[in-house]
Amino acid sequence: MISVKSFLVGMLRSAFVVAFLSIPNPVSALTGFKSWSRKALYHKVDLCTQSCYSQIIPGLYLSNARAAADRNVLRHLNITHVLTVEAHRLPKTTFLDTNINTLFIRAFDTPNTNLLAYFPMSNAFIEEGLQKGNVIVHCHFGVSRSATLVIAFIMQKYKISYEQAFNFVRQRRRFINPNPGFVSQLKEYQRLNYDVNGFQRFEAFMNVNARRHKYKIASLAAVVVGVLVPLAVLIV
Repeated sequence: MISVKSFLVGMLRSAFVVAFLSIPNPVSALTGFKSWSRKALYHKVDLCTQSCYSQIIPGLYLSNARAAADRNVLRHLNITHVLTVEAHRLPKTTFLDTNINTLFIRAFDTPNTNLLAYFPMSNAFIEEGLQKGNVIVHCHFGVSRSATLVIAFIMQKYKISYEQAFNFVRQRRRFINPNPGFVSQLKEYQRLNYDVNGFQRFEAFMNVNARRHKYKIASLAAVVVGVLVPLAVLIV
């Protein structure tokens, strides 16, 4: 005689088979579920509502917006420089009565967004922050845009390939995931031997919005050198 338990188990198995066969693409569905499960396992945090930061090298942190806007986090990490690569600035109250230097790069997390032009500026800002204190680089989730800028910095600083820099950063923040357009730009940056032409730097300088830091003068000088020196060479 079939027990109630065996009967229920049989019904559940049958229901699962029917549900599985009714999915248009069951293999993709299972893959998506596995991906979601891994994501939940790695994150263990709501990147929208909870602070989440990772130290990449001593003094350099990659974070989500929540952490970068948390004055307690900034104080705990002794942050002196905040690099925001986002569609919106952090609230003004974040830096009220502080000496924190900021750089704001307005950018969307889309493949056609050009971050390559900003690499020299962000690299210099991060390096300045490491010399004077600690730096936090963030976008909304700390996954794509900010990860791209941090990878570019690691590539340039240690003169390593995109793959090496990506793996280096991913070991310290496992869920980074630059979008395909940013990956292409990072590979192009490697091909250019970690350099960007003067006209692109000028475009970045004109587009960037910075608050209470002295980097604009240095940026302007870099642009002038990058544009005028090649022109002078051509004239001579």
